[in-house]
Amino acid sequence: MTVAEIRDSEEKMLLYTSIQYDVFEVLVGLLGRFELNYFNGWSPSLNIENQLLIVLMKLKLNLRDIDLAHRFCVSRSTISNIFNTLVHALHEMLYVGVVDTCFPSQLKCKGSMPKSFAEFSSARASMDAIETTQDIPGHLDTQAMAYSSYKSRHTVKAMTCVAPNAAVTYCSPLYPGSTSDVAIVRHSKVLEKFKPGDLILADKGFTIHDQLPQGVCLNIPAFLSSRGQFTKKEAELCYKIARARIHVERANERIKNFEILRHIPATYRPLSTKIFQLCSSLVNLQAPLLKEIS
Repeated sequence: MTVAEIRDSEEKMLLYTSIQYDVFEVLVGLLGRFELNYFNGWSPSLNIENQLLIVLMKLKLNLRDIDLAHRFCVSRSTISNIFNTLVHALHEMLYVGVVDTCFPSQLKCKGSMPKSFAEFSSARASMDAIETTQDIPGHLDTQAMAYSSYKSRHTVKAMTCVAPNAAVTYCSPLYPGSTSDVAIVRHSKVLEKFKPGDLILADKGFTIHDQLPQGVCLNIPAFLSSRGQFTKKEAELCYKIARARIHVERANERIKNFEILRHIPATYRPLSTKIFQLCSSLVNLQAPLLKEIS
């Protein structure tokens, strides 16, 4: 298999890589600007185009190494070496170099504010949690930490921030499934990215009012009172927040479309956080989630 076989078909490019060919070419050009240091001093027999195709196919479809080795006529160790090397390189370029260092300002967010944020013009990000399954850890203490009572299975969990225009602007490291949303926000120190006057939208799990920097506001849906029903004002606010926050949920759904996040192979588990953050960065290279920007 080679890139040449699929580059003229948008359907095949999206199936195997999740991105269009012109974006794929940009990534090839970026990788070509650096001297990649492969593990154990190994030299690849495949060109950089097909190496990138292997990595994107692994992320998108989670094909087994032996399957990829058969498709590209190389050994399993070659597939493993390419994947390990390029995941580090792409994570450094796309997440560390772009997403983690370019958290958009409130002014920049206002320049691409959709109509659904009309009530929240000072919003800088919508915050949400994302969970994905993992194998049952071998150690009992780790098993207890990884068990999510919400999902009723063993998971890993992270927190994402999405700008009003639906671009992914932050992804925390992965945490055991039992970790609360509040604890992830505290440990990841994401709130240090916000400035006075910023507004954060989140769901009810993010009761982080005591963590907010001075001047930063938080809007979460109202909790049901002892009366057993919302007031008209509370119901309207819940609707407006949900209408604005739908974009972060749609972005998270795109992240979860990378099959490797449904089951990260044991051999690549040390790369779990980098794989997750790389998949999140690739979402920003796909077709825009929003078709209209007011």
